[in-house]
Amino acid sequence: MTTPLHEAPATDSVLLTFDGRVLEVFGLTGTHRYHIWQEPHLEFSHGRHPWLTIVLGQGGCHSFGYDPHRLDGLRALADRLARSRPER
Repeated sequence: MTTPLHEAPATDSVLLTFDGRVLEVFGLTGTHRYHIWQEPHLEFSHGRHPWLTIVLGQGGCHSFGYDPHRLDGLRALADRLARSRPER
């Protein structure tokens, strides 16, 4: 069974996708891939310049700005990503 691709734009030029195994970010400085075994999760800051941070379970993170009107779609992707993380 194939998991449907979930897409959520962060800005007009940055797109996040998740296929159930790999979170990908397109449009920053190329493509960034985070595998589910790396335990990525999304955190959001709010305010004048909102930031999205991809935090990895083993350490490391990747931050970039997002458009506030896209927050609902990004949260939906974050929820799907959280449900896909392996049980410990």
